[in-house]
Amino acid sequence: MEINKQKFIQKLKEGIEVLNISYSSEQLEQLWEYYLFFLEENKKYNMSTITEPEEVIKKHFLDSLVILNQVDFEDRKRWLDIGTGAGFPGMVLKLFLPGDSFYLLDSSAKKVNFLNQLIYKLGLKGIDATHGRAEDLAKLEEWRGSFDYVCSRAVASLNVLLEYAVPFLKVGGLAYFYKGPEYQAEITEARSALETLGAEIKESIELDVPGLEAERYLIIVEKNDPTDNKYPRRAGIPKKRPL
Repeated sequence: MEINKQKFIQKLKEGIEVLNISYSSEQLEQLWEYYLFFLEENKKYNMSTITEPEEVIKKHFLDSLVILNQVDFEDRKRWLDIGTGAGFPGMVLKLFLPGDSFYLLDSSAKKVNFLNQLIYKLGLKGIDATHGRAEDLAKLEEWRGSFDYVCSRAVASLNVLLEYAVPFLKVGGLAYFYKGPEYQAEITEARSALETLGAEIKESIELDVPGLEAERYLIIVEKNDPTDNKYPRRAGIPKKRPL
């Protein structure tokens, strides 16, 4: 597969402009570097089946960036990306929010290893990739209730995801969940989880990712009250017995 850098950057640029997001040539270069490194390491680690340049641009890069129009840029924020995989969306968002601190969490050691190499390669500060499970880390004092924003893409159904994410948020913090067309059914099933964890759905928005035919929605959840210490339950239980 031959990849033309100029073509790649041009495609990226067009997509980012359609999203109405400001960018620098340095950010385009970083995404190009990201793509090349991802391609090379993916042969070893098999992190994603999506590797064609145009597919990566729309399904990974633009799909990650689409939420920037919903984010408040005032003050520096502390982000957590749960189940980050190869860094989507957290790593991509960091490149466009350089002043914010990002924590990328994944239960796969090989993906975390890839991300830490990429962070080093791109010379990024204020970003850290951690190997672990949300259920365990949410019990630690320095993680619990300490994030302004939590994001997650393609990790679990909403009722499960809420139990992973909400305990990490500060009261007043927001979670951004990327969802497909079944999002309304997921919202209905998550009513009890929202109530139990002290959160509510602030908004659900249809997203328009340039070139992507699949329907994309963003569910924004706000944390209103501290979460009871018994949540999240131990590893594996949220998925087995959703709230």
